[in-house]
Amino acid sequence: MKLLIEPCILNFKIKHFLKKAGYDEAFIESKDSNSRISRITIVTKDKNTLFNNIKLYTGNKLIFCKPLTEEILRICISYNKVNAITVDNVNFHLFKRRAMLNLIRLHDKTIEVILPYSSSYIIYKYIIWGYKWIRNILFSSCAKDFNEIWNPLSKVNYLILHGADYEMATYWVFKSPQVFLNNVSSNYY
Repeated sequence: MKLLIEPCILNFKIKHFLKKAGYDEAFIESKDSNSRISRITIVTKDKNTLFNNIKLYTGNKLIFCKPLTEEILRICISYNKVNAITVDNVNFHLFKRRAMLNLIRLHDKTIEVILPYSSSYIIYKYIIWGYKWIRNILFSSCAKDFNEIWNPLSKVNYLILHGADYEMATYWVFKSPQVFLNNVSSNYY
């Protein structure tokens, strides 16, 4: 069974609007476990905070990390309990070095790009890097309200507008969340 998954919804109450937008499921950001697939995003520049939060949520949530320092980024890339790394305007500068991109490729880490909080330049760079370094990229709406949900075709068109070809844009929107879920399912379920 194929599911069309939105990688990030910040408000559980808008889950019911996903079907109308074209999605079957979503990764819902929540500290309590009231959804089938829930996630937690750890935003930190401190190693102890990172590990304490990972211990707290391991096993029952998808763990996304938004590193704010290069040291935390290296830890998140190499640590297998972190399922994906989140990037936007705030922490993009950490990813510019080839050493980091090679480390991401070596550990086959999934990267999530938050569309509303990422500039066109960042989206363009991740599209380019997606062809060479990053195997699985999630492009997320991170919607707090129903009118912030990006429907799948809008995402595809937006990625094409920023330099992706049609085949890769549809892969990233339609298949990447499924591939990600399959890769982490042994840790999650």
